[in-house]
Amino acid sequence: MRAVAPRRFAVAALVLGVVGGVHGLVYVPFAGPVLGDTPGYVAAAKAIRAGSYSTPLPDVDITALHIPESAQGAPERQSYRTPGFPLLLAATGWGSPGRPWTLYVVQAILTGIGVALIAFTARRLWGERAGLLAGVLSALDPYPKHYVPRILSEALAGFLVALAAYALVRAWQSRSAWWWAASGAAISALALTRPLFGLAVPLVVLAALVVRSWRGALACVAACALLLGPWLAWEGDVAGKVTLSSFGEGWNLLIAAHGEGYHHTAVEVENEPSYKRDFLSVRRFAPSAEALRRNPEAHPHYLARADAEQRRLAWRLYRHRLGDEPLTVLGEVVYRGYFLWMAHEDWVQPRGFVWLLRAADWLVLALAAAGAALAVRRGGAGRGLALFLVLFTLVNAVHHVEARYAMPVRGLYVAFVALALLALADRKRRQEERGEPHRGARQVAG
Repeated sequence: MRAVAPRRFAVAALVLGVVGGVHGLVYVPFAGPVLGDTPGYVAAAKAIRAGSYSTPLPDVDITALHIPESAQGAPERQSYRTPGFPLLLAATGWGSPGRPWTLYVVQAILTGIGVALIAFTARRLWGERAGLLAGVLSALDPYPKHYVPRILSEALAGFLVALAAYALVRAWQSRSAWWWAASGAAISALALTRPLFGLAVPLVVLAALVVRSWRGALACVAACALLLGPWLAWEGDVAGKVTLSSFGEGWNLLIAAHGEGYHHTAVEVENEPSYKRDFLSVRRFAPSAEALRRNPEAHPHYLARADAEQRRLAWRLYRHRLGDEPLTVLGEVVYRGYFLWMAHEDWVQPRGFVWLLRAADWLVLALAAAGAALAVRRGGAGRGLALFLVLFTLVNAVHHVEARYAMPVRGLYVAFVALALLALADRKRRQEERGEPHRGARQVAG
């Protein structure tokens, strides 16, 4: 790929963004909007449109607790669903049966912008060829695109990851306090969309300190406090615990601690008596029907306590198993880290072609790992993004994983693939150039 002028590159990135957005809309006829987490997002969005953040109690909650019939429908102050995606869903105005067409368009636009941002990010890090190739790969990558027609947070989170990465690179290179504030705001919005990304909040502040941008670090902290502060205060008041989400981490840890791994799926773990005993043990903390009817914070407090107990049980089991079978536990962690990047597992599995999809994922994973290693060697903001993906993988690997958990970071992932492909192409070209004089000498001698 030849170098192009900045304006022409911007046009190319725009075209790639349009391709990426339209690519997402292609799946509208084939992907229904409703999946497992959708009802929770819809309920939270309806609460926002009604001017509150209280949702009706279901018949069975996320801990499999059967809510007494007399308390079903009573309002609870929402503490499980962070408000990022529900705000977007509420803004589109959808809340009734049928296809959420406005949401489709908005998520396609966000996906397209994310593609363009990945191209601009790679260009700033590694040059125009890397930017163009990263943009092409991101636009054509099918796996995140099938979330465009779904009422789930993946499309919004993917856009925010791309925005945060671009803002971080601009901040790192310019040392501008405004760009550090923008990166902090983007990371905070991402954490309010997918709580797992809360781990990136201290990392972006650390990045500002690494480059000795003291004003940038303060600006980043201020932006994070402005966006995250109100929600953390809400959680502290409603659930009695300052956290991003009142429930979820303990549950995911518990599945992993009970041995989720190769030939031992999460579904199989969840059907085992030992897991059921630990998971359901938190029911002893369940509030009474009267408390659920009268106190909208009774259920959030129960969720926070249940999460803490499941987390305690998971770490206790981890410690016990590490003492008895450390290699088995390590193997499970490694497998879950590997499984996180097997995108074909989050896709339709056509009979007879699974082996091909798996082989493609193996190749892409190898290239992404090589690209991340190159980025670490080259230093700068690229090193920071590569190390973040490593940390992201490790944190996921000690929890229950699904391939969809990696969908928001697929743009960064394929950017490292682009870097590796270009490095291989450059290496081949150099080898050919070194071989040309020898071929010329042989021709003269002949």
